[in-house]
Order: sequence, then structure tokens, then C-alpha cells
Amino acid sequence: MARYRSKDEIDLRWNRIRRRITRELDLQIADWRERALNELLGGAWEQYKNAIATGTVLELETKYEEFVDTVLNEVIDAKVEGSTREAA
Repeated sequence: MARYRSKDEIDLRWNRIRRRITRELDLQIADWRERALNELLGGAWEQYKNAIATGTVLELETKYEEFVDTVLNEVIDAKVEGSTREAA
């Protein structure tokens, strides 16, 4: 059976710091994601709407999957200000 380990003030402070950094990062990622999706989905919707008007039924093309893969692997550059880690 797992037992609870009481945390001292140092542990509690570190957890607060870690939690705030994690949440701030998550918020910034969510903001970036919303902006990226707004552009990607807005453009895709226009193409889809135009295709439907001409009687064409579109499917997700591999160019979009490749684009997302490229963005995730090459374009996103996570620079962390104040990081003590050196760039790899």
C-alpha cells in the first residue's frame, strides 16, 4: 500500500514553482496552437467551401499531413528565455 510522504516547506515551494512554470508553458502552447489552427483551418475551410461549390468532394491530402509534420519538426523552435540549459 502506498503511503503519503509529508512534504517540507522546501518541497512545497519547489512544487509551486514547477507547477507555475508548467502551466505557463501549457498556456503559451495553447495560445500558439489556437493561432496556428485559426490559420490552417481557416484556409482549409475556404478551400473546402470553394470545392463544394464546384461539386468536388475534398479529402485530407498528404500535403497537409506533410506540412504539419514539417512545422512540428522544423519550424517550431522552442527557445526558453532564462533557461540554464545550453542549446543542443
